[in-house]
Amino acid sequence: MHCGKTAAKPVYKDDNVFCCNGCLRVFELLEHTARPSEQCDIREPVEGPKGKYDFLNLESYRDRFLRFDAEEMANVVFFLPDINCASCVQFLEQLHVKHDAVVQSEVNFPRKEVRIRYNAKAAQLGELASLLAQLGYPPEIRSAEEQRKQKRSYKLVTQIGVAGFCFGNIMLMSFPEYLGAEELEEKFRYGFALLNFVLALPVMFYSGRDYLTSAWSALRNKTVNIDVPVSIGMLAIFIRSSYEVFTQTGAGYFDSLAGLVFFLLIGKWYQARTYGALSYDRDYKSYFPIAVTTIKQGEPEFVPISELSPGDEIIIHHREIIPADSTLLKGDARIDYSFVTGESDPKKVTEGEHIQAGGRQMGASVRLIVKSPVEQSKLTRLWNSEAFSKSADSSIKDPVNRISKHFTWIILAIATGSFIYWLPIDEATAWNAFTATLIVACPCALALTIPFTFGSSLRLLGKAGMYLKNAHVVEVMSKLKTLVFDKTGTLTRANDYRLEWVGRALTSEERVAIVSLTDHSAHPLSRAISRVYKDHRAEARDYQEEAGKGVAAHVNDLSVKLGSARWTGGQSGHGGTEVHVSFNGVPAGYFSFEKPLRDGLQAELSELSHHHDLHLLSGDNDAERERFAHFFEATQMRFDQTPEDKMRYINDLKKNGGVAMVGDGLNDAGALKSADFGIAVVDDLYAFSPACDAILHAGALKRLDGFLRFAQQSMRTVKMSFAISFFYNAIGLAFAVQGLLTPLVAAILMPVSSVTVVVFTVVRTHYYFRKLRLTGE
Repeated sequence: MHCGKTAAKPVYKDDNVFCCNGCLRVFELLEHTARPSEQCDIREPVEGPKGKYDFLNLESYRDRFLRFDAEEMANVVFFLPDINCASCVQFLEQLHVKHDAVVQSEVNFPRKEVRIRYNAKAAQLGELASLLAQLGYPPEIRSAEEQRKQKRSYKLVTQIGVAGFCFGNIMLMSFPEYLGAEELEEKFRYGFALLNFVLALPVMFYSGRDYLTSAWSALRNKTVNIDVPVSIGMLAIFIRSSYEVFTQTGAGYFDSLAGLVFFLLIGKWYQARTYGALSYDRDYKSYFPIAVTTIKQGEPEFVPISELSPGDEIIIHHREIIPADSTLLKGDARIDYSFVTGESDPKKVTEGEHIQAGGRQMGASVRLIVKSPVEQSKLTRLWNSEAFSKSADSSIKDPVNRISKHFTWIILAIATGSFIYWLPIDEATAWNAFTATLIVACPCALALTIPFTFGSSLRLLGKAGMYLKNAHVVEVMSKLKTLVFDKTGTLTRANDYRLEWVGRALTSEERVAIVSLTDHSAHPLSRAISRVYKDHRAEARDYQEEAGKGVAAHVNDLSVKLGSARWTGGQSGHGGTEVHVSFNGVPAGYFSFEKPLRDGLQAELSELSHHHDLHLLSGDNDAERERFAHFFEATQMRFDQTPEDKMRYINDLKKNGGVAMVGDGLNDAGALKSADFGIAVVDDLYAFSPACDAILHAGALKRLDGFLRFAQQSMRTVKMSFAISFFYNAIGLAFAVQGLLTPLVAAILMPVSSVTVVVFTVVRTHYYFRKLRLTGE
């Protein structure tokens, strides 16, 4: 590699290998600098999809994507999943060299985003998107919901900033109270207290607003979540502190309030900082293009796919998803149905043939006639079935929320009991004990347990190649008992073949004829044969190709055919994937193809079988049944399974609970959604993947057993952290019920308990991650 970095999709030019287009462009630039006499075409973009992004020029879409829109200048942020290394950053931040309308471009490498400031009068939004695609960085246009999620993350950061600023200043002005500086003049003490009150207002009603709103919503629905006791504690601190300040009877506990909210927001941020660039909840609209080009009265026009009607003529570009059931009108259609049927080999479609929605065009642009609206296609009807409409978290209950139901009533009972006990003795002490109990029992440490334990788990698993949808699925993951695997693309490599020649020995002339013929075919099996044989090539004359049959040509003095047994006149072998060969009409044998298992998978399946019940579901035939019999019982292997069959099988297994589905395509989407825990296995993290609870990089599948055991250890960490939190609460309550809680005790006890829990969860989580040897390679 030019930059020394490995890549899932390397770029080749001449004898050089690059990890990405950025490396290639920078190499070209450096090469031109070293040889200035040669003309450099670094400013010239490569040929790309013309018109694909013109829908962004429509006002409805333009307003959605622009971050700032003035009369002349505008800002836009594009998500570029192909950003891979520092060369990409260097290349993309020089966009002003490639287009005069671009004023500045800035790359956010961790989020794979580029922010472009440009002259809106000199260029349209679709023009910038096309430029990026032509340069080798096609933008992925995100849905409105994904954009709303991003805005919520910005709000959280602002809330943390406000709470942190106020917390620091309140602590600073509360030092005289901590140190018992009695000599401080009364007017200064009162002034500092008032300033603390003013600083506490944005903490309470801006930074802490989400907790108050959540608690109120829970109570209105007659339920109790963790935000209820947290909100009770916040209100008790704020009301009592305000009373002390305005009656000049004390300085209050505003430092504890600000610290509580600040630590809680940090925990929420830590938990939320998973892998925002990945998508876990996708419906069919997330995969389809937002708009397509239609031909009306001979002119191209861009329309949203929701407005497509039967009879419309549409243009589908390379690697675009077909949004509606259609008929091929014109063009060379090679449709990849791997995310609908599980079959990874592109299917050649001739003019007049039907094309199902959800297929991906692999090749030049084609023209189609729409047969049914998007909402009535076969794929859409599958997606709208009951399995897909269920809540993603319907079976998940936060363990903290479960505990909070009992915790809240116990604390209220203790506070009320303290009040009743002290009321006949001393009314002031009674009120002090009541409010102090609510303050010190605020479950700050308890509320931080889940964010920091599961947040650490999510981040560590992500480093090892497993990306979880949210923190709560860790609990479900820890309870899995049954694992159901898809075969093609999950256990086997999707685009790789191991081939074996079965037949008589081939002469060198015959090998030349075979590779000369396969060089003309784009079929994956032909490409696999070409990669194996390194013989020199010869001219292939009279080339012909029959869809679903094979290819034929004359090479030197030989008439060679490759394809099905019927096409070549041969006889089928073991029933698997075979490409038969004949020379001058005489069968010579066949190539037997087998998709190899992913690296390390045999040992991993053996290890998983010790702790889990393993099942295999496949949309392919049972030609490989014997191959997988070493890992799965005969009764637990099912072949020729439709997406509906997989869903029914998963639902039957769920009766015993703890079922995970491990798959890779849209044909697995129903099963992934129906299962208690869905794992989508992908070779490219930012590419096409179905809705799921976890995205697992294919190279990390060999560590799945370790990931599951790590989830179990994370749940043990949570339970141990609960015990630590309750211990600190018990100490605080001992002071509170006696009416002895002072600002100093509250200022020490609450942060110390929070920090202890955070340190314990992070250290123990990292320790078991290393012990289980889950570090990604």
